[in-house]
Amino acid sequence: MPAAPPPVRSFPKALACALRGLRHAARTQRHFRAQLVIGAVALLAAAWAGLEALEVAVVAVTTAIVLGAELLNSAIETLTDLVHPDLDPAAAVVKDVSAAAAMTAAALALTVGVLLFLPRLSRLSSLAARGIPLILSLLCLAILSAGVLRRRKADRRED
Repeated sequence: MPAAPPPVRSFPKALACALRGLRHAARTQRHFRAQLVIGAVALLAAAWAGLEALEVAVVAVTTAIVLGAELLNSAIETLTDLVHPDLDPAAAVVKDVSAAAAMTAAALALTVGVLLFLPRLSRLSSLAARGIPLILSLLCLAILSAGVLRRRKADRRED
């Protein structure tokens, strides 16, 4: 017999659940709290630096992406611990990849912050505007290369 569909929650009840989740994360997740503080500082700095409305919106959206990634990372780690309470290599990979997603979002936010704030803080703005994307591209290629080389080395050991 097929399982019954879950009951449909009203919008106020769904909102209450989401707020409960936010409270839980703010109470128990140190990285989420840190990202909340960093996001608030970034938004205050955006107002203080006189960023244009679109630039402030970019800072706000980037902050929301980081917070969302931290929430998803916490949920995935909690679920993984529930499903695999003992040490398990596959569970470790799941947790590592979800942490990498949160770290990638934080790196994005840092990049956006540097690109938006650095021109206001330095005379090297045009150099920085050209150099930062180049450095980030090289970093992405280095991470990709390291992963490929590590995989090849692991494949050779299996043979």
